[in-house]
Amino acid sequence: MIKWFFVFFGFLFFTACADLQREQHLGQIAQLHRKLDRIESTLPDKRLNEISAIKNNTMQTELRIKQNLHLDTIDIALAKRLDAYKLMRKSIKPMMQQYMQVREAINEEQVVLNRLKQDIQDGRGERQRYASYIRFERQKVKQISQLSADYLRAKEKFFADYARLYPSVEAFSRSLLQKKQRS
Repeated sequence: MIKWFFVFFGFLFFTACADLQREQHLGQIAQLHRKLDRIESTLPDKRLNEISAIKNNTMQTELRIKQNLHLDTIDIALAKRLDAYKLMRKSIKPMMQQYMQVREAINEEQVVLNRLKQDIQDGRGERQRYASYIRFERQKVKQISQLSADYLRAKEKFFADYARLYPSVEAFSRSLLQKKQRS
């Protein structure tokens, strides 16, 4: 009889401790949600609305240069600028893929965190493993944060390169077109 009392008391104590940690676990999940929201708030950029026009303009400029530049020799500075311009243009697609990866990862992680939160609130699953589940999700949020930082660096580099290269290369392509029309 006393043995059953201690077993029952031990079980009651163990489940009570798990329930005491419930609020701590829920707080940790709320913290992860806030971090995801901060990451998501850094993604929007008005310049991305113009990305298709930018891509189209850069491709037209490159095409004008290919069709109208007929030199046997080329200035090394111009060649470097044209090469950098081509690399900048080709970086649009990977940059947009990074953007989509970050957005999808954030959405997926929010769904997982919501499920985990609901499980903890309802006391479902293995209560003793909640802490390890939260640690795992914290690692995923860190990875999403790193993906986001990589994307933001790529985006800023692209727009800096675009602002630096496009006006001069566009002017050069127009001058080639004018030379061809005069001849």
